[in-house]
Amino acid sequence: MTRWHPWRTLRDTHPDVSVTCRYYLPGDLKGVWTDDGIYLHRGLDQAGRRSVLTHELVHRERGTECNPHDRFSAEERIVDEIASRRLIPIEALLDALIWTRLDVGQETAGELWCDVHMVIARIQGLTADERRYIDDELKRRQP
Repeated sequence: MTRWHPWRTLRDTHPDVSVTCRYYLPGDLKGVWTDDGIYLHRGLDQAGRRSVLTHELVHRERGTECNPHDRFSAEERIVDEIASRRLIPIEALLDALIWTRLDVGQETAGELWCDVHMVIARIQGLTADERRYIDDELKRRQP
């Protein structure tokens, strides 16, 4: 299972774009792509930076801008779903859910090297086939 590397993707697709994590961003803003580059909130940990950078990359690919005032818009949900799929392969999600006994929280996010928001977005975006796969595997792996 290969892991998504947003930093490598940024380097390969936007080599001229700089990223800074030196500043606290206003309100609950965690990241923003400007003419000067990408700003990631100084308070983010490594998993948070990885999650927010992936989110920003998906916005750029789709030609949309992040709307911090409407985090629940259809576009933000689509971007979160795409970003979470890149960050969290289904097999990794299954393993993390088993490890944490289905307790979706900080430990699960840590296992998946992303933030809790991305774990929730991934679970909410599961297809019927993915849900069936997880349910079948959980039943199969029970002692």
